[in-house]
Amino acid sequence: MSSHPPSSPLQRTRRWLGILAVVAGLALLGLFGARAWHQYQYAQRVAAGQVRVETLRGWMTLPYIAKVYGVPESRLRETLGLPATGDEDRSLRNWLEVQGIDPVAGRARVEALILAETGRREAPGD
Repeated sequence: MSSHPPSSPLQRTRRWLGILAVVAGLALLGLFGARAWHQYQYAQRVAAGQVRVETLRGWMTLPYIAKVYGVPESRLRETLGLPATGDEDRSLRNWLEVQGIDPVAGRARVEALILAETGRREAPGD
C-alpha cells in the first residue's frame, strides 16, 4: 500500500495550470504551424508558375508585387506614373485612387507589365 500524501488545493491548481499552459502552447503551435505551411505551399506554387496574375489584389503593396511576380518595382512605378520612391506601405488600390486611375484599367496595366516582364504569353483570364 503506497502512501501518497494528500495533495493540497494549491498543488492541484498548479498542476491544472501547468496542463492548461501545455495544451494552450500546443494549440498555438498547431495554429501558427498550419499558417506557415500554407504560406510555404503558396510560395512554392508561385515559384512554379502555378499562381497567375489573376491573384493580383488591391491590398498588395508595390514591393510585395515586385517580389511575388519578379517585376522590378521601378517598372511598376513607371507603368502607373508614380514617383520613383516613397510610400512603400501604400497599397495598389490606394495608389490607383491617389493617381485617379480607374481600378480596372490600373490592374490591367500592372497585369500586362507582369506578363511582359515574366515572358508569359497568355492573356489574363485564360
